[in-house]
Amino acid sequence: MGKQPKKPVSSGSKQTIKNLNNHQSQINIRLWGAVLSFAIAFVLYANTFNHGWVLDDYGVLADNWVIKSGTKGIPTILTTTYRYGINHLTDNLYRPLSQIMFAIEWEISPENPGFHHIINVLFYALSCGLLFVFLFRLLRNVHPFIPLAITLLYTVHPIHTEVVANIKSRDEIMSFLFVIITGLLLIDYFEKNALSKLLAAGVTFGLSMFSKEGGITMVVLFPLMGWYFFQANWKKMGAVFLVLLIPSLIYIAIRQKIINEYSTSNVISVVDNLLVEAKDPGTRIASAIMLLGKYLLLLFVPYQLVCDYSYNQIPLVGLSNPYFLLSLLVHGFLAFIAIREFKKRSLLSFGIIFYFVTMSLYSNLVLTIGTSFGERLLFQPSLGFCIAAVAALQRIFNMYSSPVHSFMHWIFPNKALTGILLVIVLLFSVKTVVRAAEWKSQLILFGADVKRSPNSAHMRLYWGLALRDEALRLKDEENNMPEYEKWMRKALKEFEKGIEIYPEYAECMDQAGLAHYRLGNKEKAQYYYEETLKRIPNRATTMSNLGTIYFEKGDYNKALELYEKSVKEDPKYADGWFNLGSTYGMLMQYDKAIEAYQKCIAIDDKYAKAYYYMAMTYEFMKQPEKAKTYYERAAFLDPKLKKNNN
Repeated sequence: MGKQPKKPVSSGSKQTIKNLNNHQSQINIRLWGAVLSFAIAFVLYANTFNHGWVLDDYGVLADNWVIKSGTKGIPTILTTTYRYGINHLTDNLYRPLSQIMFAIEWEISPENPGFHHIINVLFYALSCGLLFVFLFRLLRNVHPFIPLAITLLYTVHPIHTEVVANIKSRDEIMSFLFVIITGLLLIDYFEKNALSKLLAAGVTFGLSMFSKEGGITMVVLFPLMGWYFFQANWKKMGAVFLVLLIPSLIYIAIRQKIINEYSTSNVISVVDNLLVEAKDPGTRIASAIMLLGKYLLLLFVPYQLVCDYSYNQIPLVGLSNPYFLLSLLVHGFLAFIAIREFKKRSLLSFGIIFYFVTMSLYSNLVLTIGTSFGERLLFQPSLGFCIAAVAALQRIFNMYSSPVHSFMHWIFPNKALTGILLVIVLLFSVKTVVRAAEWKSQLILFGADVKRSPNSAHMRLYWGLALRDEALRLKDEENNMPEYEKWMRKALKEFEKGIEIYPEYAECMDQAGLAHYRLGNKEKAQYYYEETLKRIPNRATTMSNLGTIYFEKGDYNKALELYEKSVKEDPKYADGWFNLGSTYGMLMQYDKAIEAYQKCIAIDDKYAKAYYYMAMTYEFMKQPEKAKTYYERAAFLDPKLKKNNN
């Protein structure tokens, strides 16, 4: 009879690896794996350290008056919704921990995106280092190459570039980091019955929830982890479930209380999530499952990454669509494997279940979220994918328990398996570095992605904004008016393409109006502003811009009406107060003009024109000493105003 093949060892087996000979005892695999994972993550994203603000960075940080208040803004962060600091915009999000970090960082180094990028990379690298430690302890009964392979695959995966390279996504990183720390504490509880570690896990899990609510799926997965890898009984699993449920319910209660204090709308725009346009349940379900297939495809082959896939880049599909059917077949097959091997407590089964459970929150099958598709949503589910992928390779190469005799034997336990992993890591690393580099600026990122996602209305808006900003730079820094007009017309064309894709797109209408105004076509500008206000009646910036049209026509009363509405809708809108002050001045209501300028300066104490026009107003009021003070302040902030300071 031939030699019997070695039987697989389940992930939860009590069998231990006999790998502690004299040489191996000198090698701290846990430390080396953590350092290696940290270093690779850090090096891969070091090219983001000189990057600027991109995409949501503006709304969450750069243009957010609460964050720019530094530590003084922390009480407001704790008691308001996520985007409150941008034009008092209200939403249904509450993620205070990352915002508190941003406020502290802003106070340390204001107007410095590079500082935030460095912090992002450091925390991502720390997460990857701790991930290895977590997996090394969790998978204690398999060859230590397996946790290393999973960690490296996760660390270098290009799907994470959006999260790490976009400052705003600190919420994802911090949520994941605290999930890993929670997992480490729970391992101590499962192994040693350490009640203090269980209670500490409740605290760290609460921090994960206050970073981003996506971690809530671990309330189910962590007890399951105890069953899979530690043969935990129902009592232990129930204890973990309850301890994690408590901070989750506390977070949900606080979040709901804060959201209820603001007039938020639960209506999700089709331009954000195309699934809301589905006319029947079949189309909606088929489209959602088709999108899940695209997620899996990007995890296997991250061939083309884009910052926005929204309406109408990925159109709705029906129940007969081949992409839906293929996705359904693949997911059904994965579910079959997970269920078939559940009782075996196999690592492959756990990886698939981890992916399914964490992905359920973003699948649009359980609930409709604010987006139909986003690479950042794979940040936590991708760990399940990496676990399952390595577990599959483990089976193919029969890589189960075996002694580890040296450092090289840890890294190269099987030449073929290590070779495959190295090729994947190399290819993924190159893709990650190249993709992270594209997140350097709006102009670079959107210029690349609009070619990959040309039918996205959002993408057309973003690219138009980048072109607009370049036009303004050419005007302000180089005084190149021909190039300014050329780039502004390019921007206008993109805004109009966005409207073609989605005729109700108010954001594109608003920006088209502003572009027409800057090109001197005030009639077109007025048309687009009015169309915008039909769709978003309380938009403060649009009211103010429309007010400017009437102001320049000499209709000061109409302009005054619009400016007053503007600052009523957004009391922190500095431009609105400035425009209101100018209108009061034209109507010779000087006291009210001074009051409006003062409110403008209270919001933005570097608003040079507000000081200058306040000085002019004091001159009209025959108060030359006060006028002189404000002229000097205006000239200090903007030397171009000095020539008029007599």
